[in-house]
Amino acid sequence: MSRLLRLATALFCTTMLLPWGAHAEGFPADWRAATLRDTLQFEMASRHTGARYVIQVGVPHAPPPAGGYPVLWMLDGNASYPLTSFARPHADDTRQGSRREGPRSSRPAGVIVAIASANDSPFDVDGRARDYTPVPDAATGDRLSPRFGGAAAFRQFLVEELRPRIAQQFPLNPQGNTLFGFSYGGLFTVDALLTDSRHFQRYWAASPSLWFSEALLARRLASSAQINAGAGAKVVLTVGEDEQYPATPVPAARQEHLNQRAIVDHVRRAGAALAAANPGTGVTTVVARDHDHFDMLMHGARRVVEFAFAP
Repeated sequence: MSRLLRLATALFCTTMLLPWGAHAEGFPADWRAATLRDTLQFEMASRHTGARYVIQVGVPHAPPPAGGYPVLWMLDGNASYPLTSFARPHADDTRQGSRREGPRSSRPAGVIVAIASANDSPFDVDGRARDYTPVPDAATGDRLSPRFGGAAAFRQFLVEELRPRIAQQFPLNPQGNTLFGFSYGGLFTVDALLTDSRHFQRYWAASPSLWFSEALLARRLASSAQINAGAGAKVVLTVGEDEQYPATPVPAARQEHLNQRAIVDHVRRAGAALAAANPGTGVTTVVARDHDHFDMLMHGARRVVEFAFAP
């Protein structure tokens, strides 16, 4: 199942990002570029990070509730948002979510804001390493990217530049912000919770890279006498069991790599530390059997809308 899910994710993300024009050479004239339903898009440069981003906005399917729309802020938008788009409600959607649920169009409405690299890659390897990581205090453990430590600047971009622009178009609930991140994005999500929890009230960290910089955030969680996670915040930490304890044998070098990163152990300890340090924080920790790292992106993307927009 894990390999099939990874393949489906890769194919889906790739088809949403084909670089060809509306009538690519060699294809029939009536073949047009595909677009995501009820979605608008614009580009935006940040004075804080110095980078340029593509912003995809999932338009709400219903009028705003009293107090304004809640907002789901999604990192790695080119990869995460297409997976979430099919799961979110639409105005004319009569599909049943399950036998016990009514039409999806009757679900609470909210705005989805997905932030992606301007290079159209599902995962901008170097950009996310720069934007999503805190300043390291030890060896990063990342052998691919040259720059790290831009989380504070990227958080300023989200809160001080992007959020006001979205608020110009939609009435927003200032107490209804959910942050969703996967892998390095999950690391950013946990860092935002620990550093300054005023800006988001709900957090979904899917397979967060807590191994980064010799487990920098895990050490912060373990050593802090009091973790200011924000009164009343809701937090979901998820990880695939196969990320450390694979159900089927893997090569010895691969198992050693998994053991060194110890992501399942880190997530379990992080959830326990957050819950113990701040009883007012609702913390849910999920260790998903038969799931590996990339499975957790799909696992979260199909569930986070309900988490973000529920009263």
